[in-house]
Amino acid sequence: MLKKISKIIFAGSNNFSLAHLRSLFYSKYIIKAVLIKSDNLFCKKKNQKFSPIKKFAIRHHIPILQTNNLNEKNFFVKISKIRADILIASSYGLIIPSNILQLFYFGGINIHASLLPRWKGAAPIQWAILSGDSHTGISVIQMNSTIDSGKIIYQLNCPINQHDSTKTLSTKLIPISLQCMYQTLNILIYPQKKTNHLKKNVIQTNAPKIKKKDAKISWSLPVVYIDRLIRAFNPWPCCYFLINNNHIKIKKFSVTSFKKNKFKQGEIISINKKGIKINTKCGVLRIEKIKIPGKKTLHIKDILNSNKKLFIKNEILP
Repeated sequence: MLKKISKIIFAGSNNFSLAHLRSLFYSKYIIKAVLIKSDNLFCKKKNQKFSPIKKFAIRHHIPILQTNNLNEKNFFVKISKIRADILIASSYGLIIPSNILQLFYFGGINIHASLLPRWKGAAPIQWAILSGDSHTGISVIQMNSTIDSGKIIYQLNCPINQHDSTKTLSTKLIPISLQCMYQTLNILIYPQKKTNHLKKNVIQTNAPKIKKKDAKISWSLPVVYIDRLIRAFNPWPCCYFLINNNHIKIKKFSVTSFKKNKFKQGEIISINKKGIKINTKCGVLRIEKIKIPGKKTLHIKDILNSNKKLFIKNEILP
């Protein structure tokens, strides 16, 4: 008689993983517990100290396993008592030790937002956009004790268009990811079902964690790369440039030229109600909406009405 998957422990952290938890919660499966990292006590915004996964678990009375040290003896005893069939992880952020994976009849599966082995690591969506990839996808792997290195069980492809940001691409990937997750669960129950591994001999690339300092715009870069940078870092950490030592976040922009010209790198070449045009190493970026520290997001035309001296034509930005 086939062993069925019924009881699940879900590990995750963000809104992308929440989509999977929510779908599983309202399906035939039973969520026995959620596994999450410790709360972000240093977060300035009170409503962001708890992850979306924890908020959902509290709201729906799901037991919570919370730790940053998965090797603790007490934690091992606690998770072993739950007797779940499988561990499902999505954007969890910690490597799960092999002794914990062995507690589950079906082991653990990880849902990863790239076509592995391309973009192994913490920020696969951002790095796919930064690198100008024409497509990405979802991979579901059998977890082992090495990051994003287990056997690929199921993959599906997703195109990246020229205007996609991390925010929009994440949204596009969710239904694809849910399909991959449920197909994988069926494959694990019925091993004779075919796996779906899209590409062989793909070169491994890494997608390291994004840091806030990475979001500073360098005008010595070509506009084609700055365009990717702004889209990759939307919504977080959000690209910025400096004026009078203030971090000015870019909220809306467009590329008006990809060609090299006579202006200097970082030079403000025009200012009008449509936006401010800034020259790069090769090409021109028009910034249309910005966020000044302590203020709400505003269009350039509104800022010009109240603060005409903020931007000066022919000024060179750092």
